[in-house]
Amino acid sequence: MTIHRLFSKDPNDEEENVTQNIYVFRFILFCIIVYSFEMLLNSVDIFIVDKTIFTRGYVTGCLFAAVYVLILLHLGLEHPLTKYVSITAVSLIIMAASVSLTYHMIIIIMMPIIIAGMYTSKQLSIYTFVLTVLSSIISTYAGYYYGVCDANMVLLTTTSMNHLVENGTFLLNQVNENPGVTLALYYVLPRCLMAMSFVYVSNIVNQVIRKSLKNAMKMEEKAATDEMTGLYNKNKLLATIEKRTYDYQQVAIVYWDINRLKYVNDTYGHFAGDQMIVKVAQSIRIALGDAGMAFRYGGDEMLALIPGGTGETAEKMIKTWKQTLAAVQVDCEIPISAAVGYAIGEHEKLKNVIAEADRNMYACKHAGRNSTEK
Repeated sequence: MTIHRLFSKDPNDEEENVTQNIYVFRFILFCIIVYSFEMLLNSVDIFIVDKTIFTRGYVTGCLFAAVYVLILLHLGLEHPLTKYVSITAVSLIIMAASVSLTYHMIIIIMMPIIIAGMYTSKQLSIYTFVLTVLSSIISTYAGYYYGVCDANMVLLTTTSMNHLVENGTFLLNQVNENPGVTLALYYVLPRCLMAMSFVYVSNIVNQVIRKSLKNAMKMEEKAATDEMTGLYNKNKLLATIEKRTYDYQQVAIVYWDINRLKYVNDTYGHFAGDQMIVKVAQSIRIALGDAGMAFRYGGDEMLALIPGGTGETAEKMIKTWKQTLAAVQVDCEIPISAAVGYAIGEHEKLKNVIAEADRNMYACKHAGRNSTEK
């Protein structure tokens, strides 16, 4: 199941952090594929790096990736530690590549900070920054001694090429005599300061993105909500059917039709009729709770969709609804009632289940306004 979710086409419907964990896995997989392609190029002398150095970094990175996958499959995508494991894996793989390829990896060394910005955890952001600093220190020193030779580090060149060359002769020929200090001052420190800037910018960018997404979700929610009752509207129901959100699940559909609404509209006015609709909707929302979704299907028709619902679930919900409706209309001058029916079925045939619940509701209405049919 975890493997299927890792490679599913659209992980955006997953819970928070699970989506991010999936994308981090895909990023690591992409990095290993690119790294393997570079390994192939290097083996045929197109990407020219000492083969022993390149192979050492590549194998180490692949080992980190393999261990990460094993831990991921063991923990699962929902475990709170998975995001820390994922960020650690990204940092270790990049560090392994940085040690061997040194200056080729300057651009990507801040990638863990950018990835950590996908998550909302401040603790993870701090952890990633610390990890990036340690990675910069290790990759700088290890790369100096064991990676591809960076002439700037060895010779401490700090100016442009035209100041270092005269008549085709390179003027600077003294090797760095104190790499322990100079690497810290001229390479580790600037990279750590750059990491701080990346953390700041990454957090700002992600805050803006999250705010935009939150506003977009509010607009989408508003468009899917019936303004009078606060229940979802018919368009939302049709979208739920089309999206097949509850595929392979049994669902219960409970269907209501408000009694005597036309009579109340004609006799007492539409405001009184609207109050009846609002009261029934309120009682349905309270009785349903978090067990499912409630919709205003038509003018005086409403329904509830209960994932995994059974006949017992539906009858219990209807019983609670009747008690709630009695409570919410205590101060109403006009008595409020509704015919109700329900049906159980598979989501793949949800339209048929709704139609059956509708028929059962009308059977209830014909049998007696306060009875219940299944």
